[in-house]
Amino acid sequence: MFAKNIQTGGFCLDINPELLNIELSDFLDNDLLFNQPFSGVLSTQLGTSLNNFSNAFSICDFKQNAVNIIHDFKEDLLGFHREMNIIGDAVQCITKKVNTQKSLISKLFKAREYIHRYYTNKITLNTLAEISGISKFHFARVFKNCFTMAPLEMQEQLRMEKAKELILKDHISLTSIAYQLGYTDLALFSKRFKKYYKISPSQYIK
Repeated sequence: MFAKNIQTGGFCLDINPELLNIELSDFLDNDLLFNQPFSGVLSTQLGTSLNNFSNAFSICDFKQNAVNIIHDFKEDLLGFHREMNIIGDAVQCITKKVNTQKSLISKLFKAREYIHRYYTNKITLNTLAEISGISKFHFARVFKNCFTMAPLEMQEQLRMEKAKELILKDHISLTSIAYQLGYTDLALFSKRFKKYYKISPSQYIK
C-alpha cells in the first residue's frame, strides 16, 4: 500500500522463498537473516533497491513491471544472503551465541550506515565506536573482520567512487569536487585519487 507525500519509515517483508526460487534449506537456516533489526538503506544493495522502490513506484508501476521487480528483488536478496553468510562466519569467530551475533551485526551495520551517509565529512573511530556501542578497543578490528576493510578505508572507497562520477560531469571543477568530498584542498584530493586509481583526476578526465 502506497500513500503520496508520506515518507516510508521501514518495510516488513513476508517472503515466500518458493516464489523467489531460492534454495529453501540454506535460506531458512540462516538465523542472522530473520528477526534481525538493522539499517542498510544506504550500505546494502537490497536496502537501496527497496528504498528506491518505495520512493519511485506506485501500484500501477508494480503491476506493469511485476516480473522485473521480483527478479531484481530476488537477485538483491540472494546477494544480501551471501553477504550475511560471510559476515556470519566472521562473527562466529568472535562469539558462538546467536543472539550476541545478531546484536553485534546490528551495531556494525549502524556504523557502516553512518559511513555511507556521512562519508564526505570527517569521521573518526571514536565517533563510530560511540554510534555502534562497541568499545573503541574492539571496534576497528571487528568491523574489518566482518566487512573486509577498515572503516576509514570504506569511507575512502565511497569518496573515490563518487569522485569518478562527479569528474564525468563536465561543469564541475576538480577543486569543487575535492571540497564536496571533504578534502581540504585539490592537492590532497589529487594525491588520494592517484593513489587509489593509479592515475591523476586530470588524466582521468581525458
